[in-house]
Order: sequence, then structure tokens, then C-alpha cells
Amino acid sequence: MCGIGGIYNSTTPDRELACANAMQQKLFRRGPDAGGIKTQGNTTFIHRRLAILDLASRSHQPMSDANDLCMISFNGEIYNYRELKEELEAAGAVFKTSGDTEVILQLYLSGGVSALARLDGMFAFAIYDRRSDQLILMRDPLGKKPLYYFVAPDGAVVFASTLQALKVHRAWKNDLDEEAIRDFLALSYIPHDQCVYKNVFQLPPASWMIFDASGKAECQRYWRPDHQEKLDISFEDAAHVLLKKLHNAVRKRLIADVPCGVFLSGGVDSAATAMLASMHSTQTLHAFTIGFNESKYDERALAAVTVDFINRRQAGSILHRTRVVDCRSFELLQELAAVYGEPFADFSLLPTALLSQFAAGERKVVLSGDGADEIFGGYHRYRAMRCCAMLDAALPRSVRRVLAGTAQRIFPDRGKRSGVSQLMRLLRLSAAPEHLRYILLMSKTTRELESRLWGERLQTADSFTGKNLAKALLAATTCDPAERYAECDLHTYLPDDILVKVDRASMHYALEVRSPFLDKDVVEFAARLPFEFKQKGCCRKRVLKSALKDLIAPAVADGAKRGFAVPLGEWFRDQWKSQLQTHLLEGKLISANWIDKTALTRLLEAHNSYRRDHSELIGNLLMLELFLENE
Repeated sequence: MCGIGGIYNSTTPDRELACANAMQQKLFRRGPDAGGIKTQGNTTFIHRRLAILDLASRSHQPMSDANDLCMISFNGEIYNYRELKEELEAAGAVFKTSGDTEVILQLYLSGGVSALARLDGMFAFAIYDRRSDQLILMRDPLGKKPLYYFVAPDGAVVFASTLQALKVHRAWKNDLDEEAIRDFLALSYIPHDQCVYKNVFQLPPASWMIFDASGKAECQRYWRPDHQEKLDISFEDAAHVLLKKLHNAVRKRLIADVPCGVFLSGGVDSAATAMLASMHSTQTLHAFTIGFNESKYDERALAAVTVDFINRRQAGSILHRTRVVDCRSFELLQELAAVYGEPFADFSLLPTALLSQFAAGERKVVLSGDGADEIFGGYHRYRAMRCCAMLDAALPRSVRRVLAGTAQRIFPDRGKRSGVSQLMRLLRLSAAPEHLRYILLMSKTTRELESRLWGERLQTADSFTGKNLAKALLAATTCDPAERYAECDLHTYLPDDILVKVDRASMHYALEVRSPFLDKDVVEFAARLPFEFKQKGCCRKRVLKSALKDLIAPAVADGAKRGFAVPLGEWFRDQWKSQLQTHLLEGKLISANWIDKTALTRLLEAHNSYRRDHSELIGNLLMLELFLENE
């Protein structure tokens, strides 16, 4: 796991060394163990290393082949590198290292870009081919590892793992994109086909991009799971096959030359990961759990149940490490706002960062349960969409509109976790046109709020349309209406929110997080299962729970889903109230005319008086303000 960067097609390659050094410093926390800079012709590559494999440093990067034909800078892990290496050696390739980086390079030399689609792992890398004078950028199938780039006026392509590293290049311009900021205020993240800065791009997941010296660039998607063709398989057989695939996914992710650990909460996904890891680990596994003083959010007791369950079956194979943390640190929030590089407002970044910091004190690699909700139907919102479809058949839309309006006038909004508020939201969604429902569900703003709140700077942007969600829904391959939303999440919410949150928080502390549920083989298999195997009635992640029924403690398997949430609404009314007043009402949002001060004051008053729960929108505004303060 590392940080990478580079400058391709520079007209003044001799001048790029100072810039490369500055870029490398910005990437230091992603790879504190070693660094390197290498130039071939008109191209300079940068690398920072977090040593996980081949600790003798024979895999020093940037790396070239023996004949200096190609050069690579690689961030990530390739889980099938040993199998690929054996094939390449049988075909005559000679290796100098025992790590996975050289395997990528030799695979490219033997089969070109198309051969790289065989890579199984999480990665972002750049290859410079001196023979064709081309730059190849590539990103993993699900978008776990980031890769940003822009094209300078002189035609140079500048790329890096972080925006902070790009900013040191002399051609960088701090031109903010109002459309991207508008979408952020609605979604709490910026979609991967946008960036907070104009003319800066992120390579899409499951894609490679080829640049040549003439300025031509071609981007191609190399993988997409097929949700249309379903397997003819029984539920019981599906659970059996899935368990075998999960065993393999976990086993691969324990390949490392350093000890591995696991993130452990009180939920099914992390409990399954911990059990499977304990079964395949050759040494005692450290499980890391953080606790909170707020009992509603504290999962230490359930995590301890999982550890006891595993140790009774696996002869004490897990050592449980726990720490009580306080997520209310506003100073930590300000620090993380700078780390993420773009506005980002999933506030579970706070516990994620604290957990990562805790684990990084003892391990360089941990396994997590991320991704299970997206691929196994774990979210309530998929059921909400099914309920809307049933209401379509039961009640005329005019009646649903009346019910939704009446409920909004009668009942106070107590936040999205409140049962009454969930019912109100369902009624509002059912009253909306079907093609807009998911966009409305995911949005934290409304046109009414936008018309009042947006200042002069945002008036130039259109109202939020959810075009990234609409595009993903349109591209969905499934024939099941409810599964469309899960497939959409796989290509939007997962790479743009969940994986961004984990990557930036963990790499800030030089910790590598591996996600077995996001194994390509597991994702492809899950995509081919009928959606009713995943979610049916009130039961979510059905086939996953069935597959794991003998590996998880009953108290955990039957527990309610909590998520890594924080009581944001209360913090804004209490612990962070004064900070909100200072940063929101006296900060750059107001002074630079992004937001109307009078409307924002009324919004805060409505939230503080419990008339409305605006915590999500206020959180988005706060993180935008903290981002602007770092500019």
C-alpha cells in the first residue's frame, strides 16, 4: 500500500525534479517506509512505500524492467500475483523480486494492456512505456484506491493518489467547480466523475486510460459485474458456494510479510471476517474494537461475544484489543477535512479514523467487513423502494401526495433514524415520480431549501438533479426493480463514499485495509444470485447470514444493524453549537457568497429548536466550510 504520482509528457523534464520531491512529501503518510523518484525520457514517476510484501526492499519503486523498456509506480495489493508469476516464469520471464509490483510489469510486457484485466486486487498504478511513449493509468474494479489527474496547458499529464500532491505542480489552478459543490451538498460526497476543482479528474473504477504524446487520451472500462443473468441454483447451494468463496477471499487477503489484524464491531460482517481470518491465519490475530461513552453506539459487548465465540472454536486464536474514544473532537474533524482533499461529509469518518489510528499502532494490515451491504442487500432503502412500488398499486398518487403533506404538517422530524420520520420519508417518496425516488432518497437537500439557502456563488449552478445516480440506474443490468438500487450503490455510493472514507482515514495513519466481501469473485457471484436470496420481506443479507450461520454467535447474527453512526444532530445542538456559529455564520460560506446568511441562521434555529432535523445538510455545510478554510 503506497502513494504514487508522476508527470508525463513534460516539455521540461529537467525542471520536474523539484516538483516531484514536493509531490513525494505530500504523499509521505500514505507510505512512510521508503520513497523513490525515477525519470525516463519525458516522464517522472514518484513513489512512497508502505512495506507489506518483499520487506528486503528489492521491490523498490518506481521500478523498471531489466531492459528499461517500461517503468511502473504502483499502489495496492495484487492477490493473485503468485499464480500470475508462475505462468509468466513458465513462459520465460525472469524475476528479480518476490513482490507483486514486478508481476504487473511483466504481465504488461508479455500481453499488453488487455492482460492487466487479469489482476485481482485493490490498486491504482501508472506504467510508462518508452517504446510507444505512452502513459497507462489503471484503477481496481471497485475503486478502492484513488487516482487523480489533470492535463497542464503544455500537454503534460500530472497524476497522483491525492489532490494535495497534485496541487504542488506549477500548472495547478484552484478553480472550484460549483456544480460539484452543489452535488456534494446534496449527497455528502462528490461523485467520482466530478471533482471539486475544475479540469481535474479521477480515473473511474474498473478502468484504464492511455495517454500518448500527441495529447490523445482513451479511457476504457474493463470490468462490470453482470446482474442480469441469474444462476439456476437453490438457496442452500448458493449459501454453500458463497461460503467457499468467502474462505478464499479471506485467505488471499492474509498474504503479507507482516502480521495482519481485523476491524471488529458488533455486526455480522466484521464478525464473519474475524472468524474466517482466524481460521486461515497462522498466528494470533489482533481484533481492534473502539467503544464510546454513549451506550447507544457502543458495540464492545457484542464484539466481545464474537471474540469469545471464535476463541472457543479456534483455540484462542484472537487477541481482542479495545479502546474507548471520544469522537466529538472538533480538532480531529478539522484535521480530517484537510486529509480528504475534497469536501466529504460522511461523519463516520471520525470513528473510522480513530479505529485506524488505534490499529496502526500495532499492525500495518487489517481486514474489514466493508461492502457486504451493497452486494448482499443490506440497506433499508432497498426495502423502502419496494414499499413505494406496493403503494403505487394500492393508492392513487394524488392520495399519497395528500398523506405526505398532512404527515409533514402534523409530525416533527426527529431525524432519519426515528420511526415516525422514516414513515414520513416513505410517504414523500411514494408521492414522487418513480424515476426520481432514489435520487430524492439519497439527497440531503430539496429545491425549496436550495432556493432559500444558495448564495450568489451557487446560484450559477442548477438545482441538484442526481445525474450520477440517474446514469448509474440507467446502466443497471438487473431485471429486478429493487436490485437496481443495490447495483446503483455498487457503482456510486460504495466507491464515492464508503471506500473514500476508509482509504483516506486509514492511509492517514499508514494502515492498509483489505475488504474480503469486495473480492471480485464474490461480487460476481453475488450479482448472479436472485435478489430475493439477498433481501426478502424484512430479512436482509439472507444468503450471507445463511452461509455464515455456524460461524457467528447467535446474539450477533440476530442483532439489529447499527452502522458506524454518530449522534450528529445532538452534537450540533450541544457540543459543537458554538463552533457551528463561528464557522458557518462567520466563515467563508457567507463571506464568499456561497450561502445566504439569513436563510442559514433560520435553518440552524429550526434544528436547535427540534422543529426539524437538518443535521445531514448542516454537516455538509460544515465540511464545505472546513474545506474552504484549508484553501
